[in-house]
Amino acid sequence: MRTLLILAASLLLSACSMLGMGEPAKQLEIVEAGIFKNGALLRSTNAVPVEMGTTFGYRFRIADPKAQAMKAKIVTLTPGLLDPSKPKAQLEYVTEAALQPGQSYDVFFTFSQPWEMAPGHWELRVETEKGEVLTQTFEVYKPAM
Repeated sequence: MRTLLILAASLLLSACSMLGMGEPAKQLEIVEAGIFKNGALLRSTNAVPVEMGTTFGYRFRIADPKAQAMKAKIVTLTPGLLDPSKPKAQLEYVTEAALQPGQSYDVFFTFSQPWEMAPGHWELRVETEKGEVLTQTFEVYKPAM
């Protein structure tokens, strides 16, 4: 009898998981991603040339307009920026934000200093207090001369 109960519970959990009932609905969604200029999407891409003034990243929002406000961390993972004023490479930047439904938010990085222009793998991530993670990766490359 006990074996049948365990088997039935396992089947029920599997069915719920297959129907999407095992995970909470995603709260965050990316609206647009790529290279931006003056706040407008210039090109939808994840390949970013290393050029002074280039802004890349994504715009996101809370998908459900009736959702509650939430706190989030915005994390920028870099290939290692060598800021001359710091003793070691900067691998990440973290900021905190309060997210409200009905608004869109920008997760951008702009090459504004020569030492920031590092080719490689960049990841821009939003982590909510409820454990949801929204992430977009970009490959920053040196353009051919």
